[in-house]
Amino acid sequence: MSKERNKKIESSILEYLGSHEKLLTRDAIELFHLSESTIRRIFGRLEEKKKVVRTYGGIILAKPDNYYHYDIIKQKMKREKELIGKYAAGLILDSDFIYIDCGTTTAYMAQSLVTRFQNNTLSSSLNIVTNSLINLEILNSYCNVILVGGTLFDERRSMAGTLGVSFLSQFHFSKSFLGADGMTFEHGFSSDNINTSRLSGTALTLSKESYVLLDSSKIGHPSYVNYAELDDATAVITDGGIHEDDIKQFSNRRISLHIAE
Repeated sequence: MSKERNKKIESSILEYLGSHEKLLTRDAIELFHLSESTIRRIFGRLEEKKKVVRTYGGIILAKPDNYYHYDIIKQKMKREKELIGKYAAGLILDSDFIYIDCGTTTAYMAQSLVTRFQNNTLSSSLNIVTNSLINLEILNSYCNVILVGGTLFDERRSMAGTLGVSFLSQFHFSKSFLGADGMTFEHGFSSDNINTSRLSGTALTLSKESYVLLDSSKIGHPSYVNYAELDDATAVITDGGIHEDDIKQFSNRRISLHIAE
């Protein structure tokens, strides 16, 4: 195949990914009438150029490191995130020692915890560890909040990195509440930031019970870096927009599914 033809196909693939979340290998074969081996070579070249990221069965468009921005992401699926956050907040007992991950859905959970403190359905003796500056700001005047150390990731308004993992590793939690940028049944939970992924995975292993707060739009869509297999967590908390097929798949797994409505 000529270099000109290769460039044209690569350009067409990037244009396709500009309006679709993912391009599957089988779909690319049909679109461009090429063999599977040729498509895989093209995908490989695009990955080397850091234009795409390989995922299970295909590719997704690579995004810059600062793609995630808290203020933008917070507005997406807002009502669903509020419901998930409220549901998660209702699972906490006064006796718990908990970890709350960074992210917009966990921030809605923190806001729901404030309501519980104000309604006296939760005691100020509760101890919380978090890597989120947002959660710290929301909760610090209501209970004891410990902020994870490490490197500041301003776009997420959170702390992470090697020092953060080391700091977190000294604790043992009764419950952890984790975020995720994506989830698939094949590969589990993922994030678009390797430092955040490492911290989330560490918190999960240190927790007696672990809950992943995940709006339904992320189910079936992987992000870049996996931090846990699906059945490593105790439960997923999602919203009523989850597809029936996904509910059936959860029923065949060890992990529990909680739907906040």
